[in-house]
Amino acid sequence: MAKEDVIEMQGTVLDTLPNTMFRVELENGHVVTAHISGKMRKTTSVS
Repeated sequence: MAKEDVIEMQGTVLDTLPNTMFRVELENGHVVTAHISGKMRKTTSVS
């Protein structure tokens, strides 16, 4: 998919799923499964 073909939407995370996936409710009421894309990385801190 080309970068200009991307659709951005706002939503609320309802649930976290395995493998850095999330169940997200969009502003229009649809619920989708989303994942982190691009340069975002999972970070952890050890106390």
